[in-house]
Amino acid sequence: MSRQAWFPRSLWAGCVLGVRGVVCAAGVAPAQEKQGIFITQASARLTKLIDKGNGDGYKLDDNSFSIGGGWLAQSTTKWVPLYTVTLQSGRSYRFLAAGDADAKDVDLEVRDAAGKRVASETSTAPEASVDFRPESTQQYKVYVRLYASRENLPCVCLAVLLSK
Repeated sequence: MSRQAWFPRSLWAGCVLGVRGVVCAAGVAPAQEKQGIFITQASARLTKLIDKGNGDGYKLDDNSFSIGGGWLAQSTTKWVPLYTVTLQSGRSYRFLAAGDADAKDVDLEVRDAAGKRVASETSTAPEASVDFRPESTQQYKVYVRLYASRENLPCVCLAVLLSK
């Protein structure tokens, strides 16, 4: 028997909201309950960016690093290193980043082996996209910053690397 057959949807929704209200009133913020939903939200935003990248000819590489992320605290100054990758000279790359539903401004930066910024996207948006074509084959480090979020909440921010 389905839930709807014995418990009307409106009552179910009311109970869920009531339980959530009790949990929040008891001092447990929703972010402390279950963090999986935030990964789902960031993934949904990132999926749209990946699909657009695929339309532009970019793809995930076989048998290589593709995605990284973290639970980031909101900061106007703190860049969080996510991963280091070797990029090939003359090849085109697209770096993408997205935050969960509470993220208002996610920034992305790529630095060369010497730590010099070679590409970045710092517009005010919960997603970031950076196209980069390295002049030399070397290791590059990808950084993400949660510049702004709803009520300064920490957020899941994910980043992916595509190439063509």
